[in-house]
Amino acid sequence: MPEPVGGGAGAARLPGGGHALAAGQLLSTALDEVSHGRLEAAQQMLDEHAPLGVSLGDVFRAYQAELETRAQQLADGQRRLERALDWFAHLHRSLPVAALLVDAQGIVVDANACAVDQFELGPALRSVRLPLRRLLARPEDEVALTRLRMRLGETDHAALDDLALRTLGGQPRWADLRVSRLPAADAPWGLDQGQGGQLDLFVLTDRTARVEAQHAREAAEAADQKRLQAEAASRAKTDLLGRVSHELRTPLNAVLGFAHLLLLPEAGMPPDARRRLGLIQQAGQHLLSLVDEVLEINRAEAGALALDMHPVDLLALARDVLAMHEPLASDLSLNLSVERAADAPPLPPALADSRRTWEILVNLVSNAVKYNRRGGWVRVRAGVEPETLREPGRVWIEVADSGIGMSAEQCAHLFEPFNRLGAERLGVSGHGLGLSIARAYALAMGGDLTVQSVSGEGSCLRLRLPRGAS
Repeated sequence: MPEPVGGGAGAARLPGGGHALAAGQLLSTALDEVSHGRLEAAQQMLDEHAPLGVSLGDVFRAYQAELETRAQQLADGQRRLERALDWFAHLHRSLPVAALLVDAQGIVVDANACAVDQFELGPALRSVRLPLRRLLARPEDEVALTRLRMRLGETDHAALDDLALRTLGGQPRWADLRVSRLPAADAPWGLDQGQGGQLDLFVLTDRTARVEAQHAREAAEAADQKRLQAEAASRAKTDLLGRVSHELRTPLNAVLGFAHLLLLPEAGMPPDARRRLGLIQQAGQHLLSLVDEVLEINRAEAGALALDMHPVDLLALARDVLAMHEPLASDLSLNLSVERAADAPPLPPALADSRRTWEILVNLVSNAVKYNRRGGWVRVRAGVEPETLREPGRVWIEVADSGIGMSAEQCAHLFEPFNRLGAERLGVSGHGLGLSIARAYALAMGGDLTVQSVSGEGSCLRLRLPRGAS
């Protein structure tokens, strides 16, 4: 006969110590035995308390329900984890700073959108193994970065400020770098951790605008320093030339004065001595004119020219200049002409200094005559440029000739002082300052002087000046 419920050895083995064991408690206790794999113990327990009506099938059904509950909880947890990973992946890719994931071999395995944009990574990141060193601009930074990564074994974070970088397209960039070592088992969103299972997160805070602004400030300061030095040198040169001109003029005037006295008939100098005195006087006059021209260039460069700006009739001025050169042109059988451009409207006056403009035209026509061919021509034309939104209309006058012309290389050096471009071999007198002075005058009056020439075919120099009131 089974022992009645309420006492006996079987009841003493059950937890709770009660004599009236509830079916729920029996089911729970048997379920614990089954979950630990002790089926025989569970069956024995159920057999000993058969009157409660709990069978092993009831226990298995309860165990199945518990497993289904746990599976549902795991599935919910997996979904929450995937959503969290998606959120962190989105956060990584949308960070407003550049972020790179780099493996133990220094290969960039992932980059967020900001890094792709800043460093022009594009398809390169997906198509080839991209070493981090390709983004470093200086070899010493590669060494510093290697040492920094070695320290990550002792600390989880490291920093390197003002790192010089470059995009894959070669554009310079600068950034402050922060590096973090990710745990080996925490490769984010399914990335391959590479050899050694190591990934480092590189966060680059862009400093390009700041560094470029600093470089611009330094360049501006250096330019200001050079400008101040140039201005000081220009002032020193002006002072030097002023003193030198005074020191040269005094003895030159004495030499020229005594030469003039000795050339007077009353001096009774013999013909040979008079010839030599004439050479002395000629050389002195040449040196004096050279001093004057050097001083003119210096004053023009220093902005110290005294200009009398008023309306000037360029065609009338050109006719007077050509008339002055007619004797020399006649000796060379040159044809001189002055005209208004065929398609030009009535020529307004130029706003200029008439004396300086006269000297410019004298220089241009003199060169056109001296460097011409026998039987050639010199043509002076004038016209006016139309007004535009950016620039008011200008009056121009040009001197063209059929002379020996110049190469492009010679034209590039035409306005350099003392550079005669090899004309000294032609036996033509001069010292290479005329066109330098002419251009300085043109610029001082708010205009310019340009040249077009073809070697062997002639030259054309054009003077452009501001338009004056009619």
